[in-house]
Amino acid sequence: MYMKSQHPFQPFIPINSTKLIIGTIPPPRFCKEPYHLLEDDVNFYYGSRDNHFWPLLEEVFKTKFEYLNNSKSNEQRQKLLESLNIGITDIIEICYHENNQASDDKLKEIEYKDLRQILIDFPSIDTLIYTSEFVKKLVNDYFKTYHSKISNNPKEQSIKINGKLYKVHILYSPSPLALRNMGDNGVDKRKKQYREVLTST
Repeated sequence: MYMKSQHPFQPFIPINSTKLIIGTIPPPRFCKEPYHLLEDDVNFYYGSRDNHFWPLLEEVFKTKFEYLNNSKSNEQRQKLLESLNIGITDIIEICYHENNQASDDKLKEIEYKDLRQILIDFPSIDTLIYTSEFVKKLVNDYFKTYHSKISNNPKEQSIKINGKLYKVHILYSPSPLALRNMGDNGVDKRKKQYREVLTST
């Protein structure tokens, strides 16, 4: 069974953003009316109660977020992004979730957001931060291009878009499943990477 999903959010990009976080699409319950969000889901990017993205940022930036389906929870996250000059968007506008599942391999018939125009509209962005290796694959497909390594760290790369060279960081995925595949020190390894990437200038 395939369920058509429409991305529920507009990109959130502060005017002076220098970094852009790029993900895929929220879980199915966020993407089709009537929405079935849980009480402690946050109706914003990476707002699923099961996702570790915002708890990671809490630890990195020594802050506290509410985890409720209300406007205050959204505003707290937006305020942090604004203070860091970091924008956030996803690359998928429409897709089909197979069997109502959110994993990357269950996303079919993908239609992309206009990421090219987003980057034109925000020329101060010089760094792209992908929330998984799958995002890199989608970016390559969308722009019909490839990434280049810039160091011995495979999570640090570059890409040329619209004639402009962007630095790229590929985060360890904030999903619970990804953490289970990272070994005994996965929690610390992921936290260290997020701190380095999101606090670098």
